[in-house]
Formats: sequence, C-alpha cells, structure tokens
Amino acid sequence: SLAILELVKQTGAEIEQVSIDEAYLDLSPVDPQADADELLYDAVAAAKELKRRIHDERRLTATIGIAANKLLAKLASDFDKPDGLTLIPERDKVRFLRSLPVRRIHGVGKMTEQALHRHHIQNVGDLQDYPGDLRGMLGSFGPVLKAFALGKDDRPVETEDSVKSISSENTFDEDTQDRKILRACLREEADELAAKLEHNQLVAYTVQVKVRYSNFTTLTRQLTLEEPIRGAETLFRTACHLLAREKLVKRPLRLLGLGVSRLTARTATQLWLPFPEKQ
Repeated sequence: SLAILELVKQTGAEIEQVSIDEAYLDLSPVDPQADADELLYDAVAAAKELKRRIHDERRLTATIGIAANKLLAKLASDFDKPDGLTLIPERDKVRFLRSLPVRRIHGVGKMTEQALHRHHIQNVGDLQDYPGDLRGMLGSFGPVLKAFALGKDDRPVETEDSVKSISSENTFDEDTQDRKILRACLREEADELAAKLEHNQLVAYTVQVKVRYSNFTTLTRQLTLEEPIRGAETLFRTACHLLAREKLVKRPLRLLGLGVSRLTARTATQLWLPFPEKQ
C-alpha cells in the first residue's frame, strides 16, 4: 500500500487516502475556464500511465474512476473492477446515475434508504424526478441528496491535515423517542464514523451527539476523553452515555447525530503481557 501510494504521489495530484487501497486524486487545472469534459478526457492518459506503473512495478491491477467530483469518481471506480478505467463525462452523469439503487449514493445508509423506500423512491432516477422537498423526510440532508442524485458534489479532496472532524446524522420519517430505533440509528452512525476513522488512520478524543426536536430546537453535547477512541462499539457506548447524562431524549426526536473531533493520526502502541515472577 505504501509503495503504491508513492507512485500515486508522483502524479503531482492532491491526495485524500480513504483506506489502505483507495484514494481520491485532485488533478484540477489552474484555468477555471477550461472545458470540464476536455479536462476529464485529458486525465485518461494520466490514469492509464498510473495503472501501467502499478502493474509493472508492483504486479497488481488497479481500478480508476474519472469524473468531475468525488461522488462520481467513486461510483466510476466501482463500475468495472478489478482492472477497470471508467470515465463519467459531465454531459452523461445524470443518465449514468438514473438506474443505480439509492443505497449507492454517498450518505445513504440503511435508515435513509428505508425512509426513501417508504416514499416509493427506489433508484436514483426516482430521486431525480421527485417533485417535492426532500427535507420533509430527510431534513438538511434532503437538498444535498437531491444534488448528489443529479451528479453535483462540491466536497473538496481533503488531505490528511485538513480532516478536522467527522460526523453523521439521520432525520427520522416521524419524530420518535423509541429507544430501539434510537439505538439502531446510533449504531449505524458509529459504524460509519469508525469506518472513516479507520480509512484515514485517525483516532478521536472528542465525541459529540446532536439532537433536534419537532420545534427544530437543536442541541449538541460533547465529551472529551483522556484516551482516544476509534472503534464502533466504544463510539456507540459513549454516545448512549451522553444522551443519558444530558437527558436529551426527554421528548421525541426529529434528528439524531453523532460526531467526532480532536482527531489525530493513529500510532502503533506496544502491548505488554505480564508474566508471573519465578518462585
């Protein structure tokens, strides 16, 4: 992984490594007036050269997706594994997305998927054609998801130093204080955050929960720990502790969120096993 990352760095791109075998590369030109699709086609040559070097020097295949933003590049990279090269031109992006299930879109977890299905939204084409305001079922994520469905994504490539916090939140179809539903939501969010921490090789010192009530009152509470955490189970238990300590579930919730901050690079630690002294 480190050897291949060195080859990737030699492209001169801005790099956001998201796992041991996956990274985003930003090859944006200086000229903002350049034609987007022409630039994408120009990137094909760089992608082919990178694939060639990985194959020749490491004897491994690599799959690359080329697009104008992170959302589409990720979908393109998943399109033709294990040795693919897929380009999604700007003019074709809406058509490319239409037949995909909604779960394939960034940020759509199990609970969001279920909420969409209850409104008969099964694939991205349904999202593209949906005439109403998605905020009614998804809160602030609604407009973001609508933009994603149309292939719009303004998230920048984040280098290691630029990742300051990670968060996840869900807006419920109906306000709820059902402990079973809330725990399931927190577990899903904890799993998502733990995966992102693992991908970025980070640990967190601060855990934050966020709640929103039916009158749109929004509260956040956080806890800073002496020892960093990164595992899903620890994140989940800490979040439950915060909700209980602050008595945040005193009435039905419209939204529940979980976040981590004070992030730092994960370092290896030495584990010592005690041995009994000789008698």
